[in-house]
Amino acid sequence: MSLWLTLTRHDAAQIEELLEHPEGPSAGRERLRLAWNDVVFEDDEDGTAYPRVIEETSEVRRNWDALHVLLTGAESFDEDGELLTSAPAPARDVVMGGLVLAERGGNQGRLYNPLLLMPDQVRAVHSFLQGLDAPTLIACRGDLLEKATFYSFSTDIRQPDGTLRTESIVEDGSLAAGVDIVRGFYARAAAAGNAVIKEVS
Repeated sequence: MSLWLTLTRHDAAQIEELLEHPEGPSAGRERLRLAWNDVVFEDDEDGTAYPRVIEETSEVRRNWDALHVLLTGAESFDEDGELLTSAPAPARDVVMGGLVLAERGGNQGRLYNPLLLMPDQVRAVHSFLQGLDAPTLIACRGDLLEKATFYSFSTDIRQPDGTLRTESIVEDGSLAAGVDIVRGFYARAAAAGNAVIKEVS
């Protein structure tokens, strides 16, 4: 399994307009999902651009799972491989929280489906991230991070003498860098009053 986290931010008014559907909230979520998935299609029949991507990042890459555990203090998956969503907001909202924009009748899970945060949720995430001391949190949750089963937690690095050395995302600094990436992204989104759509796929 090789999944990446993608974050995009959008004009909240455009997102709200897409969600408003005469057939109800489910139809609105479906319309937004279809529009978001078709990012090269910028104009609908009446000439309105949907949904304009203000910023997109996938720089967290495969560290999303460890980032979620770090921020929530809870593992992402249970023993059966089902995604856990019981962690409290706003910590869970950074990576795995939000309104699921799933295809009607399809997979309703939080993997492979866009997740929407509206501006009030984005501001709450921003406040949460601004108050974090990432190095201290990483140190406090080091044991949990090591025990959790991440597919990308460690990397084997070949040394000049040909031997392999295993280095974790804590040791190489990429987990801390992931905190900085999402902190900056949500800061810009909160300042602009944007909605955020995320997808782990």
